[in-house]
Amino acid sequence: MELLKNAGLITPVIHSSANGLPLGAGINAKFVKYIFLDSGLLLRLLGLGDTGGTSEISKFILLGTATDLVNKGHITEMVAGLELLKSSIPTQKHDLYYWQNLSRGAQAEVDYVIAKDSDIIPIEVKAGTSGSMKSMYQFMTGKQLDYGIRTSLENFGKLNHIDIIPLYALSNIFHCKINNKGTCSNFI
Repeated sequence: MELLKNAGLITPVIHSSANGLPLGAGINAKFVKYIFLDSGLLLRLLGLGDTGGTSEISKFILLGTATDLVNKGHITEMVAGLELLKSSIPTQKHDLYYWQNLSRGAQAEVDYVIAKDSDIIPIEVKAGTSGSMKSMYQFMTGKQLDYGIRTSLENFGKLNHIDIIPLYALSNIFHCKINNKGTCSNFI
């Protein structure tokens, strides 16, 4: 895995307790997820696309059928991670982090946790247009956070203190300013 990471074929998403900034100060290296370098190539390797590329990944995520559900959530999460990586500041090294409740028997997980404007922002990725956000609410309550992002196939919106941002627009979160209402002012 280390060789694949050094070659740039996979990117680690490391568990962070997210108790403060920098997020890398609270990592637990025993818990790591990996994302592949390109979603189109991954679909090709999985035998799910004839030509690979952006059009195939768009079809898979946007028009996927019930038979696609086994991989759809993981691939959508990977696409979100790749969007976060490609939209970050290119002159800085950016690591990806996620949060998971490590208590025995707990199953709460937030897909990505980022630092922006000295704030910790949890990001929940959904493959469709619905799904609960119990883990996100648990994380926000436990860390006393007032703002989070849900990215999915839904249109722009807001649910309590959580901005809903379509997957295609996720890369813009680094270019928005979080206002005093806990909203990314460029979106809503």
